[in-house]
Amino acid sequence: MQSSPTDALPILVVDDDDHMLRTIGDILRFRGYAPIAVPSGRAGLAAAEQMSSPPAIALVDLRLPDMDGIELVSRLRALSELTEVVILTGNASLDSAVRALREQSYDYLVKPVQPDFLLRSIDRAAERWRRKSAEVAAQESRERLRRMFDHVRDALVITDATGHILDANPAAAALAGVPIEGLRERTIAGMLGTELGPLAEGAGTRVEYEMRSPGGAARVVEVQTDTFAPGMYVHTVRDLTERRRLEEELHQSRKMDAIGRLAGGVAHDINNVLTAILCYSELLINDLKETDHRRADVSEIRQAARRAAALTGQLLAFSRKQVLQPRVLDLNAVVDEMERMLARVIGEDITLLRQSAPDLWPVRADPGQLSQVLMNLAVNARDAMPGGGRLTIETANTSLAQLRLHRHGVIEPGDYVLLRVTDSGAGIPDDVLANIFEPFFTTKERGKGTGLGLSTVYGIIAQSNGRIEVASSVGVGTTFTIYLPRAKGEELPPEPRRSTSTTAAEPGHETILLVEDEDMLRTLLVRILTQQGYRVLAASDATETLTLARNHLAEVELLVIDIVMPGMSGRELADRLVEMRPDIKVLYMTGYTDDALVQYGVSDLRRSILQKPFSNQTLTRKIREILDGTE
Repeated sequence: MQSSPTDALPILVVDDDDHMLRTIGDILRFRGYAPIAVPSGRAGLAAAEQMSSPPAIALVDLRLPDMDGIELVSRLRALSELTEVVILTGNASLDSAVRALREQSYDYLVKPVQPDFLLRSIDRAAERWRRKSAEVAAQESRERLRRMFDHVRDALVITDATGHILDANPAAAALAGVPIEGLRERTIAGMLGTELGPLAEGAGTRVEYEMRSPGGAARVVEVQTDTFAPGMYVHTVRDLTERRRLEEELHQSRKMDAIGRLAGGVAHDINNVLTAILCYSELLINDLKETDHRRADVSEIRQAARRAAALTGQLLAFSRKQVLQPRVLDLNAVVDEMERMLARVIGEDITLLRQSAPDLWPVRADPGQLSQVLMNLAVNARDAMPGGGRLTIETANTSLAQLRLHRHGVIEPGDYVLLRVTDSGAGIPDDVLANIFEPFFTTKERGKGTGLGLSTVYGIIAQSNGRIEVASSVGVGTTFTIYLPRAKGEELPPEPRRSTSTTAAEPGHETILLVEDEDMLRTLLVRILTQQGYRVLAASDATETLTLARNHLAEVELLVIDIVMPGMSGRELADRLVEMRPDIKVLYMTGYTDDALVQYGVSDLRRSILQKPFSNQTLTRKIREILDGTE
């Protein structure tokens, strides 16, 4: 490929006279141009096509051996309309002049060419080429800027110094809901629907405004103002509404997570205390005669402890940390089992409607916890319909192809089974809707609710890997939609047999190694198990446990151990003892949660876990089942 100095215009010289080519080339080089001399039309086309850019000027003889000079000019014009043409002719006739003008050549020269005439003609052609090139470049630049202006996603508005809109891009028209022509009749303040405020200070400002969209909804926009040209400004209007909503959702999610961690920790400590209250209450009742009036008092204490245990269960459900017993199930079957109870709970003035989809996909969840979800939603719906109404429970299969955003989070694409609960009640105001899943948040009168119902629902569904969204209109009603992931590749198992036995466990005689760091609870458990006939070796930490094991492990048949303890965890300590005696049986106790089970490595041993708070009867029956191998 031929090239020329960057500061020298390339000139294509086409003439079949070698002497003329050399002479013209020398003159042009002396002037500072970059001549490319060729002897024929085809050679001229080939040279022009190989150049990095088309020649600025083409000096063409009319008579060439292989083609007419005018044909060559036409073909050069096809390569670039900017190329200036100067015709060379050995015959200064009217015909040659007309032909040159017809091809819009800038000039034509008669051979033999005088150097001065040649240079003046070439200089004029060069100036003309520079001017035309600058105009084309400016036009292309304007077109590029316009394309960029039109395709920027942010709204761009150009105004004069008074704020009157001179131009705007399609994004600005879409944001304002007005055609671009209509925007040119407004000011930037009129478009935003607000006073200019700091915007009036001019370039370099960045201000947030609340702007009303064409539908009347409020939108948060950020307006940055910069100088566009003397006396003109460009305003970049960025819609921050979705970003602010996502930031608020993130903030809400973090707040809920923090409250959940706090709730889980508090519930663990309370569960230890409640275990002691429940067990001591049973010991007292067993020691009191049927005629003793104090039995009623102790029964009330036990009942209060059970109610408190239910509340801690709700706290753990909210914090997504209760111990679940998930299995593959049919959601329709869960709703069927609850239907009669729900009808009694909501009352006769509320009509319960069912819309159950056939061939529902299986889900993996804890049926007891799903029943609690239904109960809590039904109770909330009942309270929202004091004058009666309709409560509709619907199940269905659904598949989401895209990420679904909603007020309380996001739902990933995938296959889901829907549980939708709809009431025709009073509805939930928009300012309340954002907080309904927060624990202890309630709009009911004092004493009418704990504020844990919906937070419990939220926690259960989240821990089951599901999602929940809510839609409500004041005066129309509320719909809660629960998305439970489809259990793919799993068959519905036969319904498990349920034990209805309430009899006390058989007395025992075996040796039990009990490890519990809570002094009050350890003392109580030793008393309960001793009364039941067991020999109990008690320890408060790993050091005491290992000391007892070295002396008595051969006699121990069951290790009862708390999962979370200071120093060495219950799982680590149990593993040490199992290494020492592989046939020893283990029962873990915990006031903690699913997350703790995973953290301490016992999530695969749920059948050997006793959840606090528990009663004396529950403890002794569980121990008997493990020792007898009937668990």
